[in-house]
Amino acid sequence: MLRLVFGTLLLLQVGAFGCGDETGAGGTGGTVPLEPGPTCIAFCAHVVGECGAFVFDEASCRQGCERDLANERAISEACGDAVEAVFQCATDLDCEGVYAWRDQEPVGSYPCRAEAANADAVCGRN
Repeated sequence: MLRLVFGTLLLLQVGAFGCGDETGAGGTGGTVPLEPGPTCIAFCAHVVGECGAFVFDEASCRQGCERDLANERAISEACGDAVEAVFQCATDLDCEGVYAWRDQEPVGSYPCRAEAANADAVCGRN
């Protein structure tokens, strides 16, 4: 339905569990770490650090979040802004809201659904 949420979570999990050297030093062909911005730092501190909503750690979350934003901004600035609004919305939720957002419950009206739908539309995923 709203693939952005699942795509974001998948990217975060890939960042957490991907293979390769994330130091950028070469050797195993990993990715160069990105400098996370304030949105990703706050998002990960809240949903991972405070709420424990995902199994990966905050550092992996920040890298996955920032990679996702960079990929979406490569589509367009408006797409990146729309995706960033989803992260910001989830950051503003209490932990119960974060779990409902993560699980997309209730189906038709879970938290941040409007932001996710907007991001899907702006990024051409509808």
